[in-house]
Parts: sequence; structure tokens; C-alpha cells
Amino acid sequence: MAAAVLATFIKHAARSYLSICEAEPSMLPVARWWVVQHVDQGVRELWAWGRRYRSADGAVRELRLIRLANMLERQRSEAEVAVAAYTAAYGRPAPWPDEWEKKFFVRAREEVSRVVVADIDLTEGLRKVLLDGTIADAAALYEKHGRRAAVQVLQGQTRRPGGDCLKCRLVLACDEVARTPGLLGLRSDRRAKLRQVSITDLRYYASCPAQHYLQTLRLPKVNEYATPARIGQAVHRYLETLHAKASGPCQRADMPGDIRWADPRWELDADAAEAGMRMLAYHPSVCPLEESISDLRIEETFVFHDTAAQTLVIAKPDLVYRDDGAWVWRETKTTRRRQRGGEDVVTEFPQVALATVILGRGLLGGPVDGSRVELEILRPAGADLIMVDPSDPQELDKAYAVLRQMAQPWREDNTFAAAPGENCRTCPVSRWCPSAAGTEPLPSSQETARGADREQPA
Repeated sequence: MAAAVLATFIKHAARSYLSICEAEPSMLPVARWWVVQHVDQGVRELWAWGRRYRSADGAVRELRLIRLANMLERQRSEAEVAVAAYTAAYGRPAPWPDEWEKKFFVRAREEVSRVVVADIDLTEGLRKVLLDGTIADAAALYEKHGRRAAVQVLQGQTRRPGGDCLKCRLVLACDEVARTPGLLGLRSDRRAKLRQVSITDLRYYASCPAQHYLQTLRLPKVNEYATPARIGQAVHRYLETLHAKASGPCQRADMPGDIRWADPRWELDADAAEAGMRMLAYHPSVCPLEESISDLRIEETFVFHDTAAQTLVIAKPDLVYRDDGAWVWRETKTTRRRQRGGEDVVTEFPQVALATVILGRGLLGGPVDGSRVELEILRPAGADLIMVDPSDPQELDKAYAVLRQMAQPWREDNTFAAAPGENCRTCPVSRWCPSAAGTEPLPSSQETARGADREQPA
């Protein structure tokens, strides 16, 4: 399945790229890299990833920065463009080293008078020129935006765990990644290849293993969020911005009073914006930002290495903070569903289960006694705050059972076969999946109704 999906996308991307090349027939592909190399007390090298082209006489160089999609939504930073332009203007040709940690063997410098840096979107087949100028223009741009960024990379000592830890060669020795054997409750298998997972990944997997796998490949997505999820994301962003001000507990006056409150990128219609605004109106009654708390962390990413399951577990709580020295983990959900009695939040919300195990094992440091997991549920008609005690053995056992049930089939799966069905209609990567052929997107009205009773992250 994976090979077929990749073949579908690669064919599309290749056709898109070739259509761009046909529009620039005078430029010739260049196999060697363009590398700016300085040798003093050590070797410092600067180069840029992309496809390289030159004019027939070599006077013009073009560096094409490749991206899978979203060129119009996510702009390249000024530092990226500056470094790309500088290496295209002043880089000397060099083959890729046989061993990646070895220095480049650079050749003689070529005479270049003009450089072009272009952004390429393989999904839409778009080319956008980011710079077209002289080598002096490239040098000036590098001095303004690129040099400081390069120095920061060279001098960087901070380690910031996140979603790309699996690609890092230092991850197994990183002090920011805690060693936590048995975190997912699985049997030890040290021969297994290291993987990475989050609760969101496991929820995607439970819906369709292929959907999860395609998401990990970061293939372009379409309609990633249904209406309930967009409401949740908009509420989440609003609260994150408000809490970051650290100006005390949220007040009713801080909540939006106009349906235009949401970030436009979430594309909320009037009904959805009204629902989100009503949800936010109840947040002040459960806002945790009291003067007595300390060590507040907003949207911080934690990475744990379950050495038994050979898995990097990614967790990103909405808030964590200390209350009288003990850690509190806050997750916020939004829903239009009416309150129901007898909900077991550890079983129903796997994020709560993971938080319970993390605090129950004292993985953030500090005492386990007194720590708690808080689930804030915002509805258009009210708010609930449900607490879980991670020091309770029964709650901890229940949390392990939830994680084990979700993680075990994922950890043992090596094929990630598709599970076609109704899920294909709302799958953001179904465009590339052969098993989804014949399905049609769900109409927006049905999409809203179908997802309206499900909690979404806020």
C-alpha cells in the first residue's frame, strides 16, 4: 500500500515539476552542490537544499527550493532566502561527500553575475521567484538577514524536543528526552526499529492505519479539519494567546464579543464562530491562572523514549503548571454535545490517559502526591472541569490499559493497510490513496453534523 501511495504522489509531483521546467528551457541542471567553505581553526560550510540550474555560459544560477505544498500559505523566511541566494552566488561546485560528516571537496570558483532563487510547489505546480538579482544583491541580503541566522546555528547549544526528534542523530543521547521504559505499557522489544508517536497519531491509526502512515510522510493534505475541529483549533489559539500574556486569570471582558473573533485561517462560518464564542464565554470560570501557581508552561512539547517499546512518545499539553509544588496537566476540549453523566475521562480521552501515566510516574519531577490531570470541557452552554488523581493506582492501571490498547496494534503493524469506508470522505490524504478511489467528499453540511458530537482539541 505504501509503495502505491508514494507512486501516486511521485507521479503527480514529477509531472508538476516537469511542467515548470518546460517553462524555463534555457536553464541546465547542475549535479554538484554550491558550497561556501571557510577554513580557519576549523571548517565552516554553508549550502542550501534544492535543485540547481545554470545558464549555458554559467553566468546565471538558479536555485529551486522544493516543497510538497502550501507555498502560498507558508512563506519562506527572510533568512532562508538570504542563505539560498548567497550560496547560489558564491558557492563553489562540490560533489556530496562519501561520508556525510566529511567536508566538501570544493572545486574552482565559477564566474557568476546573476542569481535566481525560486520556490516550487510540487502539488500545485507553481513557481514563485523569491530573488532575481546580482551577486552583490545576494551578498547584501545575506548580510541583512542570513549571517546572524547562520551564526545562531553555529553557536546553538539549546536542545528543543519536538516533532522531528526521530530524525535527529543525537536523540538517543539527548538530555531533553527522558528514558521511560514501559510508558505505553507494551512488552519489551529492543530489536524493534525506533518509531515516534503521539496520541493524535494513534487516533488516526485507529480510524485507518493507512491514513496515519500517509500523515507521517507529510504528504499534502486537503480539508484537514472538519468544522468541529476548526472550532476547537480557533478556541485553542485564542486561549493560547491570552494565557501567554500571563496577566492573571482570564476575565469575562477578555472573551470575544463579536463573531469575527477567530483567526481567519480556520474559516469559521457565522454559526461556528458563534458556537466558539459561546464556549469561550465559560472559560473564565475554570481558568487556572491564579496567583498561587508557578512554572507555567504553555503548549510545551515533551518527548519520552519508551525504551521497552522503542518508541519516542510526543506529548503537548495545553498547559502545565505547579500548584503548591506539584505538577498540574491541563487539557482543554470543545464540543457542542450536551453534558452526559458518568463519563470516564481516562477511558474516553487518551490524552488524559497519557497525562495520568506521565504524572503518575513523576516524569516531570516533583512529588506525585498532589499532582493532578485537569480536563476542561467547553460547551456553548457551560464548562466542566474534571480532575484525575495520577497517584490513584486504579486510575493509573486504567490509563495504562488505554495506552496499551491503542499502541499495541500500531507498534506491531508493518504494513499499515487502508481501511476504506466512510472515513475516506473526510480523510485529508485520500487524494493519494488508491484504496479511496470512488469515494466523494462529504458535503459541508453533513460534515458538520457528522462531527458535531465529537470533542476536539482546543
